[in-house]
Amino acid sequence: MGARFEIDHANFVGYLTADHRAIAPRAAARTLKMFLMSLAYGQSLISSTMGTPHDWTRQIADAAERESESLSWEDDSILSGPQVARRLDPLRSYFTGYPLYAMVIPSGSWEADKRSFQFFTESAVGSHANALILMPNDLPYGLTSIIDPFPALRVLAEHPIKPPLVVFWTPLMSSCVLQLDDAISFFRTEIVWALDAGAREVDQVIASIAARQKTKRILHLSDLHIGTQEASRRRRWLKEQLARELPSIDKVVITGDLFDNPEEALRESFDEFRADIENITKSDLLVVPGNHDVRSKGNAFGRFGRNAEYVTDLRWSPVTIDRDLQTVFFSFNSSESGNFAKGAVGDRQRLDRSSLFDAEVRRDPSVESFIRIALVHHHPYAYDTKPTAAYEKVLARLFGNEEKFVAFEGADEFMQWCAARGISLVLHGHKHVPRWVEADIPVGGKLQSVVVVGCGSTTGSGGRPMCYDIIAIDPATKRWNVLFFHDEIGDGSGFRLQNVTLDLRTGPR
Repeated sequence: MGARFEIDHANFVGYLTADHRAIAPRAAARTLKMFLMSLAYGQSLISSTMGTPHDWTRQIADAAERESESLSWEDDSILSGPQVARRLDPLRSYFTGYPLYAMVIPSGSWEADKRSFQFFTESAVGSHANALILMPNDLPYGLTSIIDPFPALRVLAEHPIKPPLVVFWTPLMSSCVLQLDDAISFFRTEIVWALDAGAREVDQVIASIAARQKTKRILHLSDLHIGTQEASRRRRWLKEQLARELPSIDKVVITGDLFDNPEEALRESFDEFRADIENITKSDLLVVPGNHDVRSKGNAFGRFGRNAEYVTDLRWSPVTIDRDLQTVFFSFNSSESGNFAKGAVGDRQRLDRSSLFDAEVRRDPSVESFIRIALVHHHPYAYDTKPTAAYEKVLARLFGNEEKFVAFEGADEFMQWCAARGISLVLHGHKHVPRWVEADIPVGGKLQSVVVVGCGSTTGSGGRPMCYDIIAIDPATKRWNVLFFHDEIGDGSGFRLQNVTLDLRTGPR
């Protein structure tokens, strides 16, 4: 069985193929009608049963047509999850219960995508009624962000592979990602006979491939604000969550604001937190200071309010070479200057990191090919968010836009340096809202892509969601994806994958 879909309809496809515990997504009524109409009247479905009395494509088309009649093209309202479920549930039996699922991700190249479509057709028909094969019509190429990704997209995010590719998964939870050529061979030599042997055999052959796929993972935390009531109240819950995540993590980075105030009494809590992380990951924690780590309640003016005494021995290094990850981390103190909560990175720091990195390359030329990541506290690109911290609200009320009191001064020069030095990823904190930005910066007559990822606050400081993100890296191909997790309420209801940023670029990196 096979189904093609528009990427705007990915959440509907995810709900239809998920088990019955899944929650239906909210959606615009017009978008849901368009999806149902594409099933009813489009050419998006193929099956080995076509033309028989049990034609799967006809059954779906009839059900979709019936459900679409209750929706109007003029209706621009937003339907709740239960309202969406009422329209989609009559179709779920046609999309669930298969021992194998697969999603073919094309590359954007006509020649490669012809082969992708051929494999989609071969596997959809050749698997008979034992598999459901999916293929998006128009997946955006380059860097793309997908909210509430369904399982196949989560698997794809955790295994950064260059398209064209295929994601395989089973109801028993095994999954793997293979480039198209490998996927074709895998399907023909192993999947076809496993489908005849049953669901457990299918799960085992996919699990055997997955066991050989080694992706490295970086956990990005920020803005712990140890010393606040929020951080203290959520400490135990956060430790339990991280204890579950850390065994699969290769490196942990924290991009500043470890403390809410630079006080000696708070160091013991952080040192305990650090020891827990390093004991589980067997790797040194990487930290950079934030404005709250060196300024009274995060603010200073001139020489008043500055106190870096208690962060001078945080064991942070300007350049860290991780040979296991094949990654170089450039760490910056953006709180060394700037008034209020503003920050900057001067040319002295940039020159220092350049000298240290070049010396490492001179000693070991292989370092030149490593992935390069910059860690900094302040956000290089402005946010459009409402103030939440008390001092931000006061400044906003007195002076208007609070951004000018928390900004990264000289951010353009910093980003230009990052691009020139081949840094492809910048991780930051400061603003308690997660997001990502792709910047194309001219270097030597060409555009260098630099992606900037803000973590948000891991403890949910300032009334924001508790946040962390995970960067999945393949050192061999220098590709990475980002997975963003939130506990929206911060009451222990659970961290949930909210968003993935996928690198689907097919050109040179």
